[in-house]
Amino acid sequence: MSQQFPSLLAVFIAERRNLVRYLTGRIGCRATADDVLQEAWLKLHRLQSGEPVDNPLAYLRRMTANLAIDDARANARRLLDPMEIEMLLEVPDEAPNAEQVASDQQQLQRLVEILDELPQRRRELFVAARLEGLPHKALAQRFGVSLRTVELEVRRALDYCALRLQQLSGETGQER
Repeated sequence: MSQQFPSLLAVFIAERRNLVRYLTGRIGCRATADDVLQEAWLKLHRLQSGEPVDNPLAYLRRMTANLAIDDARANARRLLDPMEIEMLLEVPDEAPNAEQVASDQQQLQRLVEILDELPQRRRELFVAARLEGLPHKALAQRFGVSLRTVELEVRRALDYCALRLQQLSGETGQER
């Protein structure tokens, strides 16, 4: 059974909500789905003839799917407009500023000096565990000590470094 052009518009109006849901699922954006449906409505009005359509809903879905594909292709090639560029420029820069970089470098230099104050084995265990990320078990085997000794030495080094950093920065902190 074939239907005429006015029936196609009637189906469009009756199925608009379903078409919006269908397009939103395909496109992923309700606003773009509305835009594509508007384009479909305009396209239906521009049709010259009232050629018969056997399945108006299938015809509308195919038309809107094709328009969605055309829209996606057009947007893929589209350059950013000035407002979009402005919005991107307003994204805060998460990189540290020069003051923060200088402060971090100073703190790192302090930490190097503090590490030099540690006994050699404690310093080597701490550096291997915390900076190189080696497991305590491997360190115990490498240094010929117990796992408990590695844990204690690393903890003591960490506590000492934290205390000395507080002292050098002028902070007064309570001991743990």
